[in-house]
Amino acid sequence: MGVAETLLHTYDITQGLQGLSVDWLPPAPLSAAVLNRLFPAAPHGEPTQVLLWCTGRGELDGFPRQTSWRW
Repeated sequence: MGVAETLLHTYDITQGLQGLSVDWLPPAPLSAAVLNRLFPAAPHGEPTQVLLWCTGRGELDGFPRQTSWRW
């Protein structure tokens, strides 16, 4: 959960810095590890996009946007 929190909150912070040309996404290998450990029922796809979708931070083709989630 610590890795997930670090990745996701860093993503949240960088979203607020978009006007400063800060473009950051969680690395795919770490996102995949978080998905495997904490979201084993997550849909298949690019790990970073799936992690953001699982936590209500992004959209994923073919799935409705998450409006709530739990560990």
